[in-house]
Order: sequence, then C-alpha cells, then structure tokens
Amino acid sequence: MAQLTSNDRARASGIPWGVPRGSRRLIHTSDMGSHFGTGTFLFGDPAEPDHLRAWIRNIASGGADAYVPEVYFDGLIAYYRSRRCPNWRSPAFGRFDAMMDGGVMPLDIFVDEARNQGIELLAGFRMNDRHGVNKPFFEAHPRWILKDLGHGVDYSQSDVRDWVFSIIEEVPARFDVDGIELNFVRHGYCFPPSEARSRHPVMSDFLRRLRAMLDRNSRKRGRRLLMGVRVPTTLDEYRHFGFDLPTWVGEGLVDYVAPTDYHYTNFNMKVDEFARIVRGTDNCYLYPAIQADVPGNCAIMSLDNYRAAVRNFYESGADGISTHNYDVYMWGQLRSRSYPGPADMYPGALGYFNTLKDPDAVAGGDRHYLFLPLWAHELHPKGYRNIVIPHRRATVSESGPSAEFPFRICEHLPEEADLPLDERGVYAGTFNRAGKPPGAWLIFRAIGKRPEDEIAVTLNGREIPAGAIRSIWHPQGRPAWEGRPLAPYTEFRVSLTSPPGVYGDNTLGIRLVAKNSADTSEITVDEVEVVVNVAD
Repeated sequence: MAQLTSNDRARASGIPWGVPRGSRRLIHTSDMGSHFGTGTFLFGDPAEPDHLRAWIRNIASGGADAYVPEVYFDGLIAYYRSRRCPNWRSPAFGRFDAMMDGGVMPLDIFVDEARNQGIELLAGFRMNDRHGVNKPFFEAHPRWILKDLGHGVDYSQSDVRDWVFSIIEEVPARFDVDGIELNFVRHGYCFPPSEARSRHPVMSDFLRRLRAMLDRNSRKRGRRLLMGVRVPTTLDEYRHFGFDLPTWVGEGLVDYVAPTDYHYTNFNMKVDEFARIVRGTDNCYLYPAIQADVPGNCAIMSLDNYRAAVRNFYESGADGISTHNYDVYMWGQLRSRSYPGPADMYPGALGYFNTLKDPDAVAGGDRHYLFLPLWAHELHPKGYRNIVIPHRRATVSESGPSAEFPFRICEHLPEEADLPLDERGVYAGTFNRAGKPPGAWLIFRAIGKRPEDEIAVTLNGREIPAGAIRSIWHPQGRPAWEGRPLAPYTEFRVSLTSPPGVYGDNTLGIRLVAKNSADTSEITVDEVEVVVNVAD
C-alpha cells in the first residue's frame, strides 16, 4: 500500500490503511427536516406508517448499513412525543400529528423496519443547534444561553447537562434503538468561545455519563448500544471547541467517529490524523462524511465526485463513510438556489451507497476531485455561525510573486499521458464505458490572470513546461447563476502524470513572471480540480 507522504506512519491496529475494518461501511444520517421538505412525494400528509417503512426500505436497498434519523435539535424533538421536551412544530412536521395522536410513534416504525431490513438504527442528537427555531424555550431559560453567541446552551452549567442528558436518556429507554449519534458539528460551540478549549474535561465527563447510561441499557438488551460522535474535520477545530477525542476513543466511550464539515465534502480532509487516534483501538471505527452541495455553487455532487472523496478517505485509514446533508437529493417540491431538489434523484441517489461502501467499486470508476473553498470569505465573511473557517488560496502579486496550493489525491498516476491525436489534432484513442478518455488531468483557475500576464506553474517543485499547459481566458468571469461569482480568470488544464504528481499530498505552485496587463491586481488560485478517468 503506497503511503500518503514520505513520513513513516504507524499502523496501530495491524491492518494496513486502505483496508477498512469491521463490516459497517456506510452510515446515513438524516437532518430531521430536510429529507421531505414541504412536498408529499416521500411522506404523505398526513403521514402513514407505510410511508416511513418505504423510506427505510429504500435506504437499506441503497446500501446503507446504518440509519441515523436526527430526533433532537434546538430544544425540540421529532418522531416521538415526550413530556421532557416540546415537539417540533412546523407545517412539514404536522404530517405526523395524526399518527402520534393515535399512539404510534414514527421512531418505533423506523426501528422496526430497520430491524426487518437488517440495518442498524441509531437516534441522532444535535448537541447545540443554533438555528434559533425554538425561541420560546431560550427566552424561558436566559441563564443557559451562550451569551457571546446569542443562542445555544452552555454545557458548563450542570443543569444544562442534566437537561440534555434527560432527553438523550429517554430514547434508548423507550425505543429499541441500536445506539445514539451525538452531532457536535451542529453548531460547534458547547461552551463560551473564549473558554471552550479548556473545558474538555466537562464534555468528557458528560460522555462518560452517557456511556454508563448506554451500558445499563445494553445489559437489559443483551447487546452493546453504540455511541457515535460527529466532529469537525480538523484536530485543531475539535480541540478549539473543547472536545477531547483521544480520551473519548481511548476510554472506549465511543464506537465510531465521523469527521464532518459544517455543510460540504472536504476532499482535503486529513483523515489519517483521525485514523492515528481511532486505529489505536479495535472497537472504534472511522467514518468521514460526504455531503451533497458543491461549495459556493448551485450544483450537487456527482457520483464521480463522491468516488474521488471516498477514495481519499479509504486510502487514508477510513473504515467506511457517513453522510450529512445528503438528503438534498430528496427535497423534491421545495426548490431553491441552495437546495436544487432534483426529485427524480430519489431514490436513485441512495443507490450510490452500494458503490461508495465498496473500495474496489470506488477505485473502478471515474473520479473528479474538487478542491474548492468550502467557505469562501466573500460569501461567508463571518464564517459559519460565528465559526471562522480558513479560505485556502494561493495569491501572487508583484510584492509576493510565489504561492502554493496543497491538494490530496490518493491516486497511482500514469507515468506518461497517452492522448493519441489524428491528423486534425482530434483525440483518436479509446474511451471508457462512461465515454471518457482514460487519463488524469489537473485543472485550476487563476482569478485576475489576463492573457498578457505571465506565470510559471510547478507541481511538487517541478516546473510544468508552458507547452504542456492549455488555457482558456474567461473575460466575463463567472456569473452568479453558474455558481460562485468570479472576476475575469484564466482556466488551466494539464495532463497529470507521475512524476511530477505523487500519490497523496501534492503542491501546486504558481509564480508571477510578469504582470504585463494594465490591471495590477493580484492573481489568486483557490479552485483546483483533478479528473481521473479509468481505463476499462
């Protein structure tokens, strides 16, 4: 198995990275409100038990090994009724009222049908959602609020922890779930931002309390109830929020870890950093998340995009994958720029799971990597809900002529480009079953680079000859209706071989040779793509 970098990496579990452990490969997590919107094509209005069973059957037949319906957020619950917490009141969720008025809880139906289909069913809890939907609750508990953020509760307070614990505790006591998932990505802070990093002992104690509760229920059920955690995608982020993942894993508190961006698929995620923690034990697994929206765009991820991200994940030590905000494919009649809602992709998009859970199927299909700014500063100047997220970019100017852009592709690249041309200069080679020429290409956009400007391009320190680079000048830039607006830019395309490309971490370098245009603004590269088309 090729390594990610030249550094030696420990394989603590004895199983090579790139070889997933265990039998669970895909966990599908659903936002409680996004998977049916206001339409009736998925769940009727009023909803009937058969509608819910059909949903679970489609998830199972798509290839999911576990399903996590989120049942709690923002001081509200969904899919069951409880004296401990108000139900979510919304026009969309009113469809379940008649069912629950009759004493039938949707969560019981989910559990029963998951058992019929042979998949696990875990209840998901958003640990500190800050959408601000449940204003009456927070107005009634002003002392609990994270005052620096204006919303969310402060887990530093013991009565907050007692209240959240009582809500989580009720679910495995009442319903025959296989465990719980704690979503710390919605929305990051559980402590005051200035104090969060030092509060990790508080959250670790809280997880110990939850683990003990699950163990008590496990003894009653005769099987271990799982606890998964959904955390941010970098080690510094989860430490910043006051989460001590090594302790959670090392003490056997959690059964899986799902590193997850706040809304997008992070192709550059350092999954290996999580693998070093998780693979130190044989009973905790790693499931990085894929998500549906293309960052800053009005498009959604293709199967080629997913194969690329998942290829990186498996090769970096993942045991499988999880989903988050994947239900964009099921929005249907709720159409907007943010959620395009192609209803005809339900249940088809669930069928991607059967491909993505199989590393060989992932490696056997075309892959399209997207290294885009997940949270571009011009679109998200304050980050995500007061969470500052770096905007990765390489910018050159006359005062700073060189810059680099890192990207990760766990690909064994061809040694040379094989692109035969006929006498007209038209490709004359073979095509794969998807109708694409086999090979690999690096694509990047240089914003502000005009035809008269000169730049040199390197890959891993080796200069790419100008004759090997194709470019297209876009004088009108990119309009908003095509996605993230861009100023005038030049798009570059290079056949990708090894060398200079390498398996794992690569560095694209740009150097300003001459700024010959009247426009003296910077040249920025913050969108890089890699296309890998397989040979059949």
